[in-house]
Amino acid sequence: MPKVENEFMTADIEEEETMLSEEEQKQELLANEDAMLQALFDSADYVKGETRTFEITRYGKVYFTFTVTPLSEAMVTDIRKKYTRYTKNKRMGTKVAEEVDTPKYKSSLIYNSTIPADKERIWDNRRLWEGLRKKGINIVNALDVVDAILLPGEKTMIIEELDNLSGYDENSQIETVKN
Repeated sequence: MPKVENEFMTADIEEEETMLSEEEQKQELLANEDAMLQALFDSADYVKGETRTFEITRYGKVYFTFTVTPLSEAMVTDIRKKYTRYTKNKRMGTKVAEEVDTPKYKSSLIYNSTIPADKERIWDNRRLWEGLRKKGINIVNALDVVDAILLPGEKTMIIEELDNLSGYDENSQIETVKN
């Protein structure tokens, strides 16, 4: 055993064997991989189970509530494409986004993120459609209902919360790890 000596004390320092056998290395990797996989599975379950409930209140009166879940990135992309008008760039020969139908885009995000029970109760409710039509509101589909019963500012706030729910908030807990 090597000894470290100085004028104040003498200490024996044991050398630790830090070399792992190949079998021990495999076992350690498997144990770490299992823990990593479980963490990834738990993360996916968290995303699936995450919801947010909105209470639509005006002048102190609660009109209705509904619950949303986060949308997948693919779903958001599909919705954006559907409500974006494209034109062909004559110089480059490619399609270029010209204009987004923002009200329909927002309504579609809200509709598609609403949980099925609330879709049926509110947005797809045929009795509500008929009642709105009797009031002179043109209702052709569920997105028209979203437009008819939510104010533009309410839709914007709901979209902001959907972004937060989907991890797009500025307080997101992602850290960079240095090697």
